[in-house]
Amino acid sequence: MFRWAFLFLILGILIWMFADSRATRWIGLGVLSAIALISGVFFYILDQPERREAAAPGLDQAIAEVEEVSRKLETARFALKPSDIALVKSTLRPGQKVAWNANGDEQQAVDFSSWTLTGEARNLSSDNTAEDLSMRVRLFDCPVYFTTPIDQVQISRLTSECSMVGQRTVGLYGVKLAPGLTHAFTETIEFVDQIEPRNWRFWVDVTGVTASVQ
Repeated sequence: MFRWAFLFLILGILIWMFADSRATRWIGLGVLSAIALISGVFFYILDQPERREAAAPGLDQAIAEVEEVSRKLETARFALKPSDIALVKSTLRPGQKVAWNANGDEQQAVDFSSWTLTGEARNLSSDNTAEDLSMRVRLFDCPVYFTTPIDQVQISRLTSECSMVGQRTVGLYGVKLAPGLTHAFTETIEFVDQIEPRNWRFWVDVTGVTASVQ
């Protein structure tokens, strides 16, 4: 390619030196420029297959790497089940707010608009590390005769005897919970359109879990 450019340069100099008039010079240079342009386009088109062949290995490698990452992500998505995560020592407590009694004295009162969820998540799997967890928290308002302690309730009784007044999904991301280990968590949550419960109970369970990509 560079040899052809040098040749066109020499021809241009010769035309400029030996043409017998200025008009002849410009005509000769114009014809030479047109030939050079056509040749350049021709060599450019001719060079494209070689460029594509040279770039093909790198492109194929990039595609293979993307496919491998996608495969690992898909494997991690289904490597663990919600039943592989156990929730222990779970508590849900309403917040506190400042209120005033009939005498105008300041005192602490229960704030049912804000709740604190605490507990521990334990990885029961023997092979996979849990990366992300999602938990469903349900708040129930039960009749006054429902006296079962909070830590002893069963979901079957809650759904049959109580009314659900709030539900939220809580995510724990990047926990990297290795097999057999436990992760303690504390989350502040609010329930949308929640009514004030008179005799509240709650239930929390794991709805989704993603394993770490190996």
